[in-house]
Amino acid sequence: MYQKIRQAIVSKIDQDIVIIGKGPSIDAIDLSLIEGCIIINTNDSELVHPGDIAVFHHDWVLDTFDDTRPHCKLYVTDKVLPKGLNQLTAEYIPNNPESANFLINRFFSKRIYIEHAMVISALRIANEIALQEGVIKNVYLLGFDFSIKDGFTSKIPFADKHDDPEYQERIISSQERLLEMLMTEKKRLSIKIKHVGNKKFSVYSVDAFNMIFAGRHHGVRLKPTDRKFSEQHLRKNAVKIVAEITTNHFGDMDRLKSIIVAAKQAGADFIKLQKRDVDSFYSSEQLAMPYFSPFGKTFRDYRHGIELSRDQFNLVDSFCKEIGIGWVASILDMPSYEFILDFNPEMIKLPSTISEHKDYLRKVARDFTKDVVISMGYTDASYEKFVISAFSNVRNLYLLQCTSTYPTSNEDTQIGIVRHYYNLSKHDSRIIPGFSSHDIGSLCSMMAVSAGARMIEKHVKLGHVAWSHFDEVAIDVGNDDFDHFVADIRSAEKIVGDEEKVIHDSEHHKYWPKHTDDKSI
Repeated sequence: MYQKIRQAIVSKIDQDIVIIGKGPSIDAIDLSLIEGCIIINTNDSELVHPGDIAVFHHDWVLDTFDDTRPHCKLYVTDKVLPKGLNQLTAEYIPNNPESANFLINRFFSKRIYIEHAMVISALRIANEIALQEGVIKNVYLLGFDFSIKDGFTSKIPFADKHDDPEYQERIISSQERLLEMLMTEKKRLSIKIKHVGNKKFSVYSVDAFNMIFAGRHHGVRLKPTDRKFSEQHLRKNAVKIVAEITTNHFGDMDRLKSIIVAAKQAGADFIKLQKRDVDSFYSSEQLAMPYFSPFGKTFRDYRHGIELSRDQFNLVDSFCKEIGIGWVASILDMPSYEFILDFNPEMIKLPSTISEHKDYLRKVARDFTKDVVISMGYTDASYEKFVISAFSNVRNLYLLQCTSTYPTSNEDTQIGIVRHYYNLSKHDSRIIPGFSSHDIGSLCSMMAVSAGARMIEKHVKLGHVAWSHFDEVAIDVGNDDFDHFVADIRSAEKIVGDEEKVIHDSEHHKYWPKHTDDKSI
């Protein structure tokens, strides 16, 4: 069995796997990016993009061979194929409640079956490839929208004519539940299933997928920099823009690198990540709580799934140095602080989340002497006094006005506090005012710059993922939204200008002055 499969993909054996469906979302995907990947077609999706292996059951797929020459190297089916086509014969399992109950057992058996849910059959083939090769493979599901309400891909004429629409909708939507059921078996799988779309289990949006794969195929491409502005921006009081990724990388380094590149391209000075020791930071009760994500069914599964390892932080460190952007981490506990120290950071962040962890904060204050950024969300004047007093040994102390609401209304951003921190900085040069934006858009951040902010922090993401934190707050770096945000901040910075009054070249008197003997004028 596997010999036939391997022969069909032997030239691509080390590559990722892509499974192609016929949902309309496939039309927005740049399919040139998947050239070189192992491609598995379901039903007649080779009309969308011809692959290496196709899996199907329906007779109407055979009908397409009359009009279009088959392209795949191997067909996995229960049908009799025209002569000359390479076939792996498999048993078809009809759609009924009993067959669905035993789907998982069949998936992990030694045989390959043709399931009514064709995406499951394709995943079974993908899992067999990974299992036999002894590696964990990424498997991307493209064009699986699990509904016909928006139709089918435009790449296949009459794709919607095979069955009654209501029947099609029920069958196709039921496959979503079966996929979710399979994804709960993560520990038994030899593949990482990465759905591209807008479902609650999706790992990438279409835009995110396009960006990630573009980066893979074409490398890091940075926009040319305006040298004049760059030199101006290097001045001492320039506003530092921090792209706050939090955990919106979801533990996926491809996604993370794409976000970092996009942040750099937009003009951010830093990206920011988080680091916490999951098992000590949360209670056992919290970790055991139900939480649905691609990593499992509990909050523990989720938190462990999105935490970056030491190797991943090493990659972040080297990659940021390679493309010329800084990185900083929010450090939530002592084990994480000691972990980050290994990277010799020039700056660390202490978030609002731990404002009540005074013992930990005091330990960091006694030990760390470089730049410290502190978010002041859900705190009052007494915390401000504590922070300024405790962190007396640091080189610079960034105080970021922050409202711990996601999202924050404009009226609750309290930009006046930025002005307050600015006034404090006049008496204590270590203090640098800033603003951590949880509001929508750029208006409040621009006002913060006018109030004296020298650091603006903004949550970012890549595409929409329903199970993520801060999705409503974050700006998508996969389109022009974050570019526009950075441009607004730079514009505000220019508008504010310097505090020393000068006469601009553009100025002139409206009227010619009269002669006067007043020597004081």
